[in-house]
Amino acid sequence: MATPNFSDWTKIFGQFNTPTVDMNQMIAQFRRDAEALTGAVQILNESTQKNLRDFANLARSNAEHVLKASKEIMNHSSPENAASKQADFAKSYIEYNVNGVREIFETSSKATQEAFDVLTKRAAEKVKDFSDVAGHTTHSKKKAA
Repeated sequence: MATPNFSDWTKIFGQFNTPTVDMNQMIAQFRRDAEALTGAVQILNESTQKNLRDFANLARSNAEHVLKASKEIMNHSSPENAASKQADFAKSYIEYNVNGVREIFETSSKATQEAFDVLTKRAAEKVKDFSDVAGHTTHSKKKAA
């Protein structure tokens, strides 16, 4: 079996067309990727900051509410009145905290969805750009033939 000589190799590899890379287009792609990622991170960062403020407000409010309730409970003379006040306090305390945490989770969920939408939109743009480039390459080869 004969081994191909150098001219055969150049003939074989000469048939392959190397794709041209438009560096400006590639840099623009990276820039749009970075902008989308930065936008998503900014949305999540703002949401996290708001959630931390809301948790701090919830904790502060809870401390104030507990202090006020304990003073009221201690000021009642009969154990029945104190028990009634304690039950009312527990009910309002639980309702307040459940609603506060629900709002925080809703804010977090909304921000996560917004960030996901930003990244999904960019991914769709990348697919379209890739399809356009692939279509352009296919059309270029057809024109050359």
